Amino acid sequence: MKLKKLWIPMLILTVIGGGIKICDTVFNVYGSNGFIFNSTVCNAIFMVSAAILLIMGWVLSIIDRKKMFNIQPPKNILCGLFGFMSSLMIISGGIIEFLSEAPNIAHCILSLAGGGILLLESCVSFTGHNTLSKLPVLSLLVPIWCCSRFLVLFTEYTHRSVAATEMFDILAVAALLMFLFYHSMFFAGLNNTAAVRKSAVYGMLYVSLGLTVAADLFIKMFMPSNAVANIDSQVVVPTLSNILACSGDIALCIYALIFNLSNLHIADKTFTLPEEDDIEDKKEDEPAEEISEDKKDEKPAEEKTDDKKEDKPLEEKSDK
Repeated sequence: MKLKKLWIPMLILTVIGGGIKICDTVFNVYGSNGFIFNSTVCNAIFMVSAAILLIMGWVLSIIDRKKMFNIQPPKNILCGLFGFMSSLMIISGGIIEFLSEAPNIAHCILSLAGGGILLLESCVSFTGHNTLSKLPVLSLLVPIWCCSRFLVLFTEYTHRSVAATEMFDILAVAALLMFLFYHSMFFAGLNNTAAVRKSAVYGMLYVSLGLTVAADLFIKMFMPSNAVANIDSQVVVPTLSNILACSGDIALCIYALIFNLSNLHIADKTFTLPEEDDIEDKKEDEPAEEISEDKKDEKPAEEKTDDKKEDKPLEEKSDK
């Protein structure tokens, strides 16, 4: 499959676009006038890199659309380990928010439920037995939690000045939402081929965006801030919930990368040609069969002529 090589451009574009973005953040935090380029140019390079990666993923997915396969969640201890870590951080974040002064009860409940289902999916990676296929509806709780997280984050940004903040974390959560949606389809056993292909496309995009955003937020939380006005005025407080959220995002990025690479590797070995190609191959073989049948029909005709030749001498003898 062509799609299994998507991690190569993902790595290159993340190093280029994400590296420029992180360097720009470091210079802004130290009170400099920015990186080699203007801060707006650095953000644009990062966004263009992410857009190129998404387009390449779509193109490779379209090329592989005729390859059919039906694979089961593989046993991968490393994948299960990072899924286990991210699920614990999601559950912990929900508990901490529930104990805060003004908790969002709905988001807390969805965090506990989504983190619990992700924990079960991590156990599937440990054992290789998909227990969620019997209750496929439960797998939807993970993307529902991510949808709740997206709405909460978007609501927070409505109280800030859009010109003074960067909204890359919203884009990262949007990519995570799409990945978790097809990720849940895979564990539910629905449209296995499309789930593997599209989860790889959005998963690689989330890895590129998520790692860069998490590194950017960690820099803003732990480095001494001397931010320049009108360049990067977003302030990230190093609270326990923010640390857990960033750490969980990094664990989710590594989980998404390993999950997609292992699935694409197995799919590359087990894919089959679509039924349409088999039908065309059979049609090409039909003329040969017809010719052979015609030849069979010719043989009895020759035998009949031989029988007539043998009968003529007998008739002549009788006349004599």
